[in-house]
Amino acid sequence: MTRADKAIMIGMMLIALISMFVVNIFFYGPAGTNVIVEVDGQLYAKYNFNNITSPKSIEINTRYGYNKVEIDKNRARMVESTCPDQLCVQQGWIQKANEMIVCLPHRLVVKITGEDAGVDGVAY
Repeated sequence: MTRADKAIMIGMMLIALISMFVVNIFFYGPAGTNVIVEVDGQLYAKYNFNNITSPKSIEINTRYGYNKVEIDKNRARMVESTCPDQLCVQQGWIQKANEMIVCLPHRLVVKITGEDAGVDGVAY
């Protein structure tokens, strides 16, 4: 491997690292203020982070399956699920506005919302 190859590899790694930060800053909003849990498109629960003083667990038992959501100060995660792939559990903590965890087999969505910034665009 020549010096030029090494320089190209380092440059590509830097570009990838910078891209991760840019996407995180510009495509996800600031820290969220609410966590919303929806089952089959219907509101199941809504919590304001300001009202959460200690970790809270929500057990969701529906005809689609069982899930357990944990809400802590300014973040949420899926702790347990009976779905086969466990992708929702592997997602980990979410805390910024517009982030979400989706358990498709159980038709469950956990999403973080923030302050309403008004209209972000208009289409005619």
